[in-house]
Formats: sequence, C-alpha cells, structure tokens
Amino acid sequence: MAADLERKVEYASRRIDYVLPVPGTTVAQWVTVCFSTIADGDPRSEFADVLVELFDAVMTTFRWGYS
Repeated sequence: MAADLERKVEYASRRIDYVLPVPGTTVAQWVTVCFSTIADGDPRSEFADVLVELFDAVMTTFRWGYS
C-alpha cells in the first residue's frame, strides 16, 4: 500500500493476507490471518522480504485443532 497523506498514512506498507475456509462447517465460514509491515521504510526492501518470508513460514505451521 502506498503512502497516502490525505488519509494520514505516512509510510508505504506491505500487507499479506491469508483467507482460510473453516473446515467442517455447514455454513461458509472464513478465517483471515493478516500481516503488515513498513519494514525499514521500504516495503520492497530485502528486510521486508525477510519479514514476509518469516510470516509465510509461520503460516505453513498453521493447523486446525479440535478439542
């Protein structure tokens, strides 16, 4: 997302969204897991890439748990 001073957004950011269907539900239900960073001020920098990779790695471990 680009900076937008009219909306008082001072810095560009990078956002990652995962939208996951909830299994075993009779009605369509969804869970969203989001990550956003301004990183080092450049959302396309190498540092931002590392943060996105870290978030993706965390999401690969996501599992539904039932009690």
